Amino acid sequence: MKSSKAVRPVADTGQQESGLRERSADSPRPPPTTEHGSSAANHRAPGAHLQAATLVVTYETRRGPRVILTRRPESLRRHPGQISLPGGMIEPSDETPLAAAIREAREEIGLRLPVHVAAVPLTPVATLSSGIIIQPFWVRLPASPRLQVSASEVDEVLRVPLDALRAPGALQPIQHPRRPNEMTLAYVWHGHVIWGATAQMLGELLRIYPGGPGTVG
Repeated sequence: MKSSKAVRPVADTGQQESGLRERSADSPRPPPTTEHGSSAANHRAPGAHLQAATLVVTYETRRGPRVILTRRPESLRRHPGQISLPGGMIEPSDETPLAAAIREAREEIGLRLPVHVAAVPLTPVATLSSGIIIQPFWVRLPASPRLQVSASEVDEVLRVPLDALRAPGALQPIQHPRRPNEMTLAYVWHGHVIWGATAQMLGELLRIYPGGPGTVG
């Protein structure tokens, strides 16, 4: 998977199989993807062995935009109980990373997107520990989508207002869940702690979404 900007390596931080570093403020915006089969990041970066893709889905409501997150079941071997974005590993049968993200989101939460939905590729990142590259895509919908959750993959769907993530105190330092001697930044919403790559992706989303800044550095 390649992109018009360099892939940045980061340590594993809890989103699917990888972490995500926020795009710098002066980085050029990637071109939008207007169909499921085309993407600016539609090939593998040199040296990568595994690839993943996720959807950062926002939709409009009368009280402001919301983003769709999921809580993983406690029974899962990897990242049990963590908050994540719909998505997963790219399979050989997937024509593009975007197609993989759409397939995974359909399997996990029953999300069905319009054929010509616009998707903006966000910053891809390679994890240092596993060598996995994750490609997130931002999809902006006009209204709340109907969802059907797969209980084996998702315990709960969270529809989080972007204003809540921008609120004072929403972003706060916590003890790193995997490294007790370290601190990390996390969003806290209704008792849910959103950290790691998911928090990084949300930070990038809040920075580029109209309405105000809000980033994880």
